[in-house]
Amino acid sequence: MSITLPRRSPSRTTGATLYSEILGKVKDEGLLAKNPAFYIKRFVIISLGAAAMWALVVTIAATGLSWAIAIPATVLLGVAAAQYGFIAHETSHRQVFLSNKRNDFYGKITANLFAGLSYGFWMKKHNQHHRTPNQIHKDPDIHIRVLAFRTEDMEAKPAPERIITKNQGWLFPILLTLTSFDLLLDSFAAIFSKGKNGKPLKGRFGEFTMMVFRQGVPIAALMLLFGPIFGGILWMAFMLTFGLFMGGAFAPNHKGMPLIPEDSKISFFERQVLTSRNIRPSWLKDNLMGGLNYQVEHHLFPSMPRPSLARAREIVIEFCKEKNIPYTEKGLFQSYGLVISYLNKVGLSSNTDPFVCPMVAQLRPRS
Repeated sequence: MSITLPRRSPSRTTGATLYSEILGKVKDEGLLAKNPAFYIKRFVIISLGAAAMWALVVTIAATGLSWAIAIPATVLLGVAAAQYGFIAHETSHRQVFLSNKRNDFYGKITANLFAGLSYGFWMKKHNQHHRTPNQIHKDPDIHIRVLAFRTEDMEAKPAPERIITKNQGWLFPILLTLTSFDLLLDSFAAIFSKGKNGKPLKGRFGEFTMMVFRQGVPIAALMLLFGPIFGGILWMAFMLTFGLFMGGAFAPNHKGMPLIPEDSKISFFERQVLTSRNIRPSWLKDNLMGGLNYQVEHHLFPSMPRPSLARAREIVIEFCKEKNIPYTEKGLFQSYGLVISYLNKVGLSSNTDPFVCPMVAQLRPRS
């Protein structure tokens, strides 16, 4: 099964002109200017909240109250960990500081020491995704353990994985909670392996040390406070929440959107707009999803700071209307419904394609 864009696309001149025009509009409004104060303030607030939750957990243990009372606190700690992950994601895109070195320094600290994931692994994987979103055999985000986005991919999986893949739509909410473990495995694998150039991950010793400290301290502290069984349960609540918020913020943005053939020459502008889905914004979603609900704008302007995305969305929507280019934006639960429906149709389908994305009908080759 494959949902694909037409192989023909606008000429490079037309594509370049479209992007140059929209880029000029956002530059004219100063939307690419860095805003480090926003991120510093956010980091401090998240850290104060996390410290308060840890103080609450210690107090519960010290007063002999039931371990179950600490569950809400560990859930909120998982939410905080995801927020650190979003900030690390933004430093990797150079959204925070003008200096690349400064972005990388704070990115490594935030990702490895506060989110517990490898910054180097994430940066390499995610940058590849931005270059080739939803492009078959090139986008790492559509080649995931267990999940399949085409029937061909499902049929190529080992038999044990296919059992899950066939029901991947219904299992998707549960699988999201396991995102933290998936990212953790990939992080350690990246640290201990060599890249395609035959060289190990740069700074891997430092990343490994910070990751081990960040992953080891919470579980050790919880088990020390509540015992191995109840402490382990609280740690799982923490990790599953972290996975749910990390995976839940990234999952609805491209899944179920058109796939691009491997040899396509589609322009940068259309590549980013047509394969991305925005989640209709609100104050709560803007904060809990790390600005990733503005996925179209984030892909068009990856170095744009989060506070500028809302205004950029207005500009891009109007621009797409003028140019007659489809722009997709859905509600949060509607988007998840589309993703689940799409994954189910892939998992339950045979060699025929039972699902046609509504956008495909709107996409026409432009000469």
